[in-house]
Order: sequence, then C-alpha cells, then structure tokens
Amino acid sequence: MKHNEYEYLLNKIYYKGILKNQGINADMYQRMQNEYSNLDGQNLAKGQLDGEYAFRKSFLVVRNYVQQAIKDGMKSFQFTMRATDINKLTYMIDMLNRNFFDKQSLDQIIITANSVFNQYNLKN
Repeated sequence: MKHNEYEYLLNKIYYKGILKNQGINADMYQRMQNEYSNLDGQNLAKGQLDGEYAFRKSFLVVRNYVQQAIKDGMKSFQFTMRATDINKLTYMIDMLNRNFFDKQSLDQIIITANSVFNQYNLKN
C-alpha cells in the first residue's frame, strides 16, 4: 500500500493544520514501510533484532494514529453513518487493540476505513 492511503485517512478526519502542527504526515508511514522492507534483507541476529525493534516501534506509532483517527471519525460522524458502517469501524478499532504487527492487516484496515468514510460527505 502506498503512504497516500494513510495520509488520506488522517486528512479525511482531521484538519490539515492540526496534522501539520503535530508533525503527523505520510513520512511516518513511509518510515514504517522502509523498516518493514529492511526486515527481509538482514542476516545477522543482532541486526535482525534491531531491525525488528525499529519496525515494531514505527508500526505502533502508525497503528495508534490509525486507531485514533477511526475513533475520532466515528465520534464526529456517527449520527450520519449507517449501523453497518459503525459496526465495521468498531470491529477495526477492536482489531487495532490487539497486539499484532502484521503490516498487511494494518494496510487492509486503512483501506477499508477509507472506503467507509468516503461514503459520507465529510467536511475535511
């Protein structure tokens, strides 16, 4: 997945000025993507552990921002959303609460959240 989906989700929920002031942008996702790509290329045990730690650290940051964006989006727009969409978003929040470090699952959650929020005429 491209970092654009991540950035699009955050921009859909939050005002761009808030994101810029907090330093939240696609660079965070890109950093995680780079560290994920580096995991396969490392052969040394110490390098493997360092790479795994770096990936998990950046993954947690991205995962937490995605989870918070979905929560805030639900809170702001729940009165205009259909029950099925609220259930989908609630399920995604529950999935993000679990202790997982699967980048493909996170990417799928971001894509699905974008498709849910795209159905509504959000102001941002």
